[in-house]
Amino acid sequence: MKSISGTTRSAFAAAAFAAGIGSIGCAEPEEPATSQDQEVLGEKVSQPIVNGSPASAYTEAALINAPGFICSGAVIAPRIVLTAGHCVVDASTWTVVTPYAGNQSAKGSHAWTEYSSTGETVNPNTLDVAVIILDKAITLSSYPNLASSASAAGTKAVNVGRIRNGQASFSGLFFGAQVTLKAGSSWGFPKSYVSEEIIESGDSGGPVYVGSGASRTIAAVNSGGGGGTQVLARVDLAYTKIQQLIAANGGSGATGTPAPTPAPTPTPAPSPTCAGGTPEAEPNDSSNTPNALSGTRCGSLSSSSDVDWYSWTVDKAGVAYDVSVATSGDADVLMWKWNGSAWSQIQNTSPTRIAATSSAAGKYIVAVRGGAQSYTLKLTK
Repeated sequence: MKSISGTTRSAFAAAAFAAGIGSIGCAEPEEPATSQDQEVLGEKVSQPIVNGSPASAYTEAALINAPGFICSGAVIAPRIVLTAGHCVVDASTWTVVTPYAGNQSAKGSHAWTEYSSTGETVNPNTLDVAVIILDKAITLSSYPNLASSASAAGTKAVNVGRIRNGQASFSGLFFGAQVTLKAGSSWGFPKSYVSEEIIESGDSGGPVYVGSGASRTIAAVNSGGGGGTQVLARVDLAYTKIQQLIAANGGSGATGTPAPTPAPTPTPAPSPTCAGGTPEAEPNDSSNTPNALSGTRCGSLSSSSDVDWYSWTVDKAGVAYDVSVATSGDADVLMWKWNGSAWSQIQNTSPTRIAATSSAAGKYIVAVRGGAQSYTLKLTK
């Protein structure tokens, strides 16, 4: 996403609003993580929050990969993919993958947008909406509806994108908590909605839904964010043009062949014997009821929405520590530190490890999350 003022289109879709709203949110591929000498504290929050659940119910949700950057999108017709305008300007090829529709993949070499780039910030004077025209069809059992008129202020919406807590995914997308839409005109973005910020860099172009289930409608696409506010480009302002492009490129696919049946979800591996460690003790599915972490703890996650919590403390600065999770699946670990008045997230060394040196005494809280799987969590200090 671009910052309202702008982030690079190269890698992720949410940009920091360092000086104002609107950094662009495409993202560049991440560099390999390395150990850090001292813990890096993130933004202060009242409670540690784990954002983003797998968007497996959104079969149209799409990963968009281009030379040098990534974005998000949605397949809205067999050969038409909706995304952000800043994800297509100055690019000529894109690869689109639908992870929740049999991992179908297609390339696009043509696109349409009215968007005019202003660099690293979202241009408020042009509509940040685009479509990519695919060289071959991606077949779904049904395609999403697009908004043909504006959503009223106060409407609840859900963002979908490929970044979860700063980590880009090349195999899935995620949806966040509901946000409340407001007209963007009072913020200087007359062609967009604004809301509280939830998207991250790389989520650019991801669909923004109002309604739920089969009645859901794409009202906007992720455009930019920063400083706690995000900009969402309105789809209804391009509705007529998009319908013309769908008709000119194979139609809506309303009677198309059903999508391939996804492979069955594998049965989770059984929890390993907790050699030299302590099994988790329920309930520990809330940050308010964490298990103590000392040495090794073994546990299991029952579903993609299950999160296990642990806590530990350090009594001084200069203590080197290493928190890591070993898993039968794709679980990851997150950690926050209490500073006496608020929680601050600690920067990860990798998705499954946080290694640093304490900057002061304090209490830490750790979250392990992922799909159904077993894991071993280890603290070394």
